[in-house]
Amino acid sequence: MTIRSRRIAGALAVCSGLLLATAGAADAAPTPTAKGDWSMVPQSKDTNGDGVIDGDGGVPTSGALSRQPSRTYKGAGNRIAQPNERLIDGALSWYLSPKGYPVRLNACASTGEEYRWRIKQGSRTVKTTKWRPLTKKKCATTLTLPEARYSMTLEVRDNGRTVRDKVTAKVRNILVVSMGDSYASGEGNPRNVEAWLREGFPFSPYWDKEGCNRSALSGPAQAALALEESSAKTSVTFVDVSCSGATVNRGILGAQSRTTAPQIEQAAAILDGRPADAILLSVGGNDIGFISILQACALTSDCPLATPPSGPLRSSATVQQGVQAQTAELAGDYARIAACLGEGACTLADGRTVPGLTLAKGAAVLPTLYPDITRAANGASCRYLTITQSDFAWARDTVLLPTPSNPYPYLTTSGATVELPMGAGSLNQQVAATASLGWKPVTGTWSASGDSREGHGVCAGPASWVYGITALRGFSEASFHPNPAGQAVLAREIFAAMKAALP
Repeated sequence: MTIRSRRIAGALAVCSGLLLATAGAADAAPTPTAKGDWSMVPQSKDTNGDGVIDGDGGVPTSGALSRQPSRTYKGAGNRIAQPNERLIDGALSWYLSPKGYPVRLNACASTGEEYRWRIKQGSRTVKTTKWRPLTKKKCATTLTLPEARYSMTLEVRDNGRTVRDKVTAKVRNILVVSMGDSYASGEGNPRNVEAWLREGFPFSPYWDKEGCNRSALSGPAQAALALEESSAKTSVTFVDVSCSGATVNRGILGAQSRTTAPQIEQAAAILDGRPADAILLSVGGNDIGFISILQACALTSDCPLATPPSGPLRSSATVQQGVQAQTAELAGDYARIAACLGEGACTLADGRTVPGLTLAKGAAVLPTLYPDITRAANGASCRYLTITQSDFAWARDTVLLPTPSNPYPYLTTSGATVELPMGAGSLNQQVAATASLGWKPVTGTWSASGDSREGHGVCAGPASWVYGITALRGFSEASFHPNPAGQAVLAREIFAAMKAALP
C-alpha cells in the first residue's frame, strides 16, 4: 500500500470512529419525561402564615399589631395582599374576575428541554400555551380559567422526541358569604387584640371594617382560611358583610344605618350574579334583646321577672315575656331570609323587592347556634359581678339551650319557684329548627361549650372562651363576646360544618 493510500485509509478510519461516537451519543441521549400536576392559586391569602387572611385594604403606616396603630393606611388598592393588610370592607371581592380563577400548572417533575400545555373542555381546545424552557425556575405557569372540568395535556420535548401526560382538573372556587351580627363579625377580636390582652389600656382596635367591628380574626373568616388551606384543588373567596349589632330587619333585610345597605344587597352587589357556595349566618341574638337581657340581669335581681330596661323588650311587662315574644318571631324572620337566598324575589324590610342571592348547586346555608357563655370551669352556673347563678342558669336554659323545658322552673332570690311559659322555645332551638328550611345549622358552635363537662363562660377563668366586662380596660364592645380562644372554637366548628356540607 502506498503512503497516499495509507493516509486515505487512516482518514476514513478516523471519520468512521467519529460517526460511531456520534451515533452512540445520540443513542445515549435521555428520553424526556412528562409528569403534570395542577392546583388552584389561593384566593384567601395568609401571606405571612399568621392564621389571618390578608387583603388589599391597606396597612397602618406604623404599629399594625400594637395597641395604637396609625390611623393612616398605605398600600390599599395595589392588588397585592400583604401581611396584616385589611380586607376591603371585609371582603376579597377584587379577586372575583369574570375571566375565572388562577390555576397553577406544574411540570416541575418532568425532564426535557421545553414544555407546553394544551387545555381542553370537552372536545374544544381552550388554551395552548407557548413552548417554554423546562427549568426549575420556569417549570410552572399560571392560567386564569372559568370554573369547569378540563382535560389538561402536558407535552415535553427534547432532542426531537415529544412525550405527553394527561391530567383532569375540576377548577373550583368556593365562594363563602358571611352575614349577621357581632358573633359573625368578630366583635372583640380586632387584628391587634393580642396587644390589648398583653398590655391593656389604652387601646385603638384595628378593624377590617370600621363601624361594623368586622375582623379577619372572626370565626367565619378563620373557617374560610382553614377551608382554603384544606385542599390545593380548590380556592376560597371570602365575602364578609356582617356587622355588629345587626338584626334581621336592621342588618340582614334592612339598612342598619343611613349609610349602609341591607347585608343581602351588599352581598349581591359584590357577587354580581355569581352563585354562592356557602352562606354563613349568625342572627337572632339582637332580635330577642341580647343587650337588654344583660342590662336587666346586671341591674336587677330576678331579671326574667323584671321590667325590661330598653331595646326590643321594652313594650313587654317582663323580660321573660319580651324574650318569648321576640323568639316567637324568629321562625318567620328566618323564612324571610330564606326567600332571599335563591332564584326568587327578595322582599326587604322596607317593602322593596330585589333579586335574591344566587346559590350554586349543592350550596349550603349554615346558621350558627350561639355558644354557652353562662358556665364556670367546673360546669356550674356562673356568678359574675351582680348577675346571680340563678339568672345565668335561666339564660342558659331558656335562651341558649336547644332543648328547653316548658315551663321553666325559675328559682327566685326569695327561694320561690316560678313556672315560666316557654311556648316559643329558645333562641338556639329556633336556629336549629331552620333545618326545616333546608338549611344546615352549625350545632357545634353551641355543643363545644354547651354540652361539655367543663364550662367556658365569663367566669371560667383561663378556661373561658368569652370576655367578661371589658369597659374598665377601654374596650367595652368586647363584653360577653368570644375571645380569641372562643373565636378559634367557632372557626373549628364552622369549618367542619362547611367541609361536611359542601360537595
